Amino acid sequence: MAKNNLTNKKIKILSVLLTVLVITALSLFTYSQITNGYCTETIPPGNIIAIYQVDYTYGDLNAVYVRGAGLDIDSENYDRMITYEDIPHIASMDGVENVILYDTSYLDTLIYKTASEDRLLDKLNLIAVPESIAQDYLHQTAIPYGTGYLEEGRLPRDGAHEITISKKLLKKHFAYTDEMLTRAIGSKVNYDNETYTITGINSYDICYIFFDPERNYGLYQYDADTFDEFVTRNIDYKKTNDYFHPEYANEIFIYTADGSEKSVLDKLFQEYPAENYISSEYVSVWKKTFNGSVLRKIIIINSIVVTLLGIILLLLNKKPISKV
Repeated sequence: MAKNNLTNKKIKILSVLLTVLVITALSLFTYSQITNGYCTETIPPGNIIAIYQVDYTYGDLNAVYVRGAGLDIDSENYDRMITYEDIPHIASMDGVENVILYDTSYLDTLIYKTASEDRLLDKLNLIAVPESIAQDYLHQTAIPYGTGYLEEGRLPRDGAHEITISKKLLKKHFAYTDEMLTRAIGSKVNYDNETYTITGINSYDICYIFFDPERNYGLYQYDADTFDEFVTRNIDYKKTNDYFHPEYANEIFIYTADGSEKSVLDKLFQEYPAENYISSEYVSVWKKTFNGSVLRKIIIINSIVVTLLGIILLLLNKKPISKV
């Protein structure tokens, strides 16, 4: 009798220890999955679809959105990217208001062959980025633009005659002295017969100018009248510099009408599934779908382990059948 009591006590201790061990392991597993595997990306404002190139084929990232949106993708389109020839078609889609394209020949020459070599040209190195792109989609471009390049002040606002500029450029182009530089913000400069208010000082020797869709300083807004020149110039530049697939458009920003973002995004996915996308609708659906799969994984594994634990505990604590 004493021996049986001792054995039962050991089984109870073993059962408690095993239960504590399994619960601790499951808690750590769940915590790890949520902290490391859970998508916490901020959802950007609506009505802008940013398109960029990473996978060059229909990959896992896009498959998550497609599954969540309930789309069917034709396998024959898996490698289809957006070329310059596709832009007029995209611009004419229902719900599309504007299409803005990365001007490779302009920006690459400015960034990699001028500013990066610390060369100050006789003309200013101008870049113009819409506020909506600068605030939420700048990480999708290679443009050296943003608050990270500001020493002080702010970036120019759309439609305002404002610029931010480096101290070197102010000295070279506008004869600023060191004393004038201390009070440069708020002062005005004249360039190409236009007057601009300085709103910030850059650490990079580039002049950030306010965005005007009628003028192209790195981000070109599609216009049927000027598009052929834009395409010819960019393809020639890419061919000369041995670009991979020079016919592909680079970063693209599509502005949609209110309520049209989802329909435009889904159509783009079906026609060009090899591109990568970022938008309010994309991130919302992607997060919900991806996080749902993470939660299902947690629930399934927890359920299986708890069930196995229950079976093991049942076997450990099962009393032997007495023989009569």
